[in-house]
Amino acid sequence: MIRRQYRRYNAIGTQHTVRLLPPEYNGDPVGHFIASVNALFEYVLQDVIDSDMVGITIQNQVNQNDKPVGISFRRKDQLSGEVVRSVFEKSHSLTLDLTPWTRLSLQCIRSQCP
Repeated sequence: MIRRQYRRYNAIGTQHTVRLLPPEYNGDPVGHFIASVNALFEYVLQDVIDSDMVGITIQNQVNQNDKPVGISFRRKDQLSGEVVRSVFEKSHSLTLDLTPWTRLSLQCIRSQCP
């Protein structure tokens, strides 16, 4: 985990590199993806207050040609796997490879609200 502080904007950024586990043989890949993202958010945002604003960027670590997927700043309690899936579905130019062996870089920037 890489941690960076932006004092000027009262924000803290963390970067995590993760590898998603493959779904079960006969499992639902979309449901597995949403559950994996929810578990990842729970870990990454465990010390964030619900009213803090959080922005997230997901990028393929192996293939830098893949465009990063960004989730605009919103309150922590408004983030979920469904939000990420909806962003993925709306990105028509998305070429992000989500195979199980893909390493993903998740950058999370948190702005603390007074």
